[in-house]
Amino acid sequence: MEQLDLLYEQGTFVGKCRKGAQTCVLYQLEGFYVEVEYRVYRRIPAKLNCFRSTSLLDPYLELIDVEHLTG
Repeated sequence: MEQLDLLYEQGTFVGKCRKGAQTCVLYQLEGFYVEVEYRVYRRIPAKLNCFRSTSLLDPYLELIDVEHLTG
């Protein structure tokens, strides 16, 4: 899949989270965020979701450990 190849090569990994049985991985690419939902982690992509809004980042932001930055 050419879109995924481009994403893996040029995108910046932001984070990953679970949504039910799906594993979702978030990338940033050229001003967009791209969320890839996998049926089997990193093997079978089920859905690509592209967006610019930061409101959809909440599930990922909650998982980022910033404690070492405040000490």
